This record gives sequence, structure tokens and C-alpha cells, in this order.
Amino acid sequence: MLPVLGIEDFMLAAEAVLGIDTDRLIPVTKIPLAESALAAPYASFGGHEFYKHPLQQAAVLASRIMRNHPLPDGNKRVAFILMTLHLEQHGQQLSATPQDIDRTFRAVAAKQMTEDYFHIWLRSRTEPFSSNEPS
Repeated sequence: MLPVLGIEDFMLAAEAVLGIDTDRLIPVTKIPLAESALAAPYASFGGHEFYKHPLQQAAVLASRIMRNHPLPDGNKRVAFILMTLHLEQHGQQLSATPQDIDRTFRAVAAKQMTEDYFHIWLRSRTEPFSSNEPS
């Protein structure tokens, strides 16, 4: 089983994005909202996983971080970093342009794009890691 991203990963990403030490970030971070966003992709009930596919999990993870807004600033950037890490853990990479990513993340954060449509967007803009090594 692949590692699940946790609050430590969230705080490290926030520290990197904001350039503020974790000890100073913790008091201004809504930890329960961050933990909720981190747990959402793995939600289940009665043994039934709600989000089975890694791309769907990545979309839910990023969307919930942006919408829960646990940080005073940098939520979209942290969501992008953690979504990218999740994709990498599953052998995928994002192939969208920076402008496309920015436009889409702003739409998701503003609730102008649904999680389902964000998943479709993500599916159409990811690909397996390509190996640059000769066969």
C-alpha cells in the first residue's frame, strides 16, 4: 500500500510555499480542516471506498484543501503540491500548462468547478511517467 499524505506533509508543503517556519504556521492553521481534506480521498462506508481511482483521489484531495481553506494564504499552491505528490506516488504526472492549472485551481477554489468536473479535467491532463532511459 502506498503512503497516505498526512498533516506532516501538509505542514511541510505550507512551510515551503509560504516560507514560514511550521512552528509559526501551526497557530494560524485550521488543523481540523487540513486533516479533513487529507482524509477525504480515502473515505469509505461499510467497506465501500468512495474514491477508488488515484486520479479521483488526487482531485478530491486538492479540491478539499482549496475549499476548506485551512491556511490564511497559499491553499491553492499547497493543494497543487500535495496533488502532484499523490500523482507521483501512483506513477502519474500532470501535463497541463501553468496557465491552465492556474485557471482551473482558481475555478475550483471559487466553487465555479465541481469536484467531478475537476476529476475529468485532471484525467485529461495526466499521463504515466515517461522513462528517459533507453530500453
